[in-house]
Amino acid sequence: MAVQIWIGEKPEHPNERRAIMGLATSLHQLDGLYLILANFSVGGRTTDLVIIKHDAIFILELKQCDGRVIGSVNGPWFVEGRNGERKRLNVGRKNPYNQVISYFHALTNFLNEHRREFLSAQKASDLDFRTCKRTVVIAPTIQPDSEIELDWKVELKGLDELPAYLITERSSEIELTDDEMLAIPRLLHCTPWQEVNTVLRGTVPIDDITVGAQHAAPIMENAVAAGAVAVAGIATVVPVLAPPPTATTAPPLTPVETPSGLYQRVRRILGTTIGRLAAVLAVLVAVLALALVLRPVRLVPTPDQPAPLPELTSIAAGNSLGAEPSAASTACRWAGRQLVAKRYDPASRTWTSIAEGGGTILSAPEVVITLDQISTCNGQIELSWSVQNNSERPIEFPLRGDNIRVSDGLGNDYPLDDQASTPQAVLVAPGTQAHGTAIVSHPLSSSATSLLIRLKDKPFGEASFVVPLNNE
Repeated sequence: MAVQIWIGEKPEHPNERRAIMGLATSLHQLDGLYLILANFSVGGRTTDLVIIKHDAIFILELKQCDGRVIGSVNGPWFVEGRNGERKRLNVGRKNPYNQVISYFHALTNFLNEHRREFLSAQKASDLDFRTCKRTVVIAPTIQPDSEIELDWKVELKGLDELPAYLITERSSEIELTDDEMLAIPRLLHCTPWQEVNTVLRGTVPIDDITVGAQHAAPIMENAVAAGAVAVAGIATVVPVLAPPPTATTAPPLTPVETPSGLYQRVRRILGTTIGRLAAVLAVLVAVLALALVLRPVRLVPTPDQPAPLPELTSIAAGNSLGAEPSAASTACRWAGRQLVAKRYDPASRTWTSIAEGGGTILSAPEVVITLDQISTCNGQIELSWSVQNNSERPIEFPLRGDNIRVSDGLGNDYPLDDQASTPQAVLVAPGTQAHGTAIVSHPLSSSATSLLIRLKDKPFGEASFVVPLNNE
């Protein structure tokens, strides 16, 4: 089957169950495997919805809203009804934007820490789950007069837009087999939602399927001619397209059917399982065609031409200590400062990330790596680092290609020039801080939209820094 639904606990709200079922029905007709993970816990947080396909993972926060929505990155969100009355979303909890951000950090940290349990050694070293998509989904649709202001970290979609979005989008660096996909819900202790999966597999007798196949074409034609099909409670209008006339043959004469007769005929067709499946398939084909038409064209990157790096805002791709971007950015220099802090756990013999505000004696970081500045001036890329060693032993931070990998959101790699980095390895004595600069001796692609800097091993194992590029 193309879709499987896995759950931690059965969703309590009928609207959530209907949305999951409608989404699964829409995706069921597509090629390839789609996994829907619902209502599961990771890192002490219960996550609404996650969609996994071969080349993408989507982390979703689903909200049922029966009016226009008002909200932004900070502060509460409200739903305003037709009478002008406002109701607050998520009373006593984070707003939807901050919820999906917290889900993202909990899930991607978990997947990155456990990736060697279900990925090959080569793939585990190349794949970073921090490229997962983050999306707030408004059901059943976003009212046109809604006022929602988000930033680049989170996308906003209506439930009616979601199937096309899931089909067309992908996560850079993520490429999973069926077995690797299925390992993720098992690691999260999810179980298949058997009742819904059984319905998706189909319980129609073989004879009905055979008869339905013989009449699939007329059923599809009449379902489209009806002009509207209900999918997961959302009315989707399908335009009626007349066939173009030909110069050699005249269209055959057919009896004229009254509107009421056509209406009754369509109702009978949609009252059958095959009829409903055909109608859903018609809608899905229309949505896919529209998505392909509207999909933006991406120019082929030209790595040999340098592009200036404008002023950026950034977020650390790990457990950041929350530094804010500096105002000292220039046309080809970013000084946002991103920090990753870790502490060694003797019990597990591994380094563990320290979350923001982790400043107690037992949880204070032993090593803090800071990406201070990125410069793309003079046809090369310079990465300026600082290392704080709070431990009782010296540490080493190699500024070489075997320890640092640099790539952009288009998949271009930027190997370090080991001989140009100064020093080639930063040596930090206990209780001190040291600095260094890693050099890439060729320019940044003019089409790059982000930079991903990954530490492979030293001084504390793997870590990632993501810098968005606002090339407009």
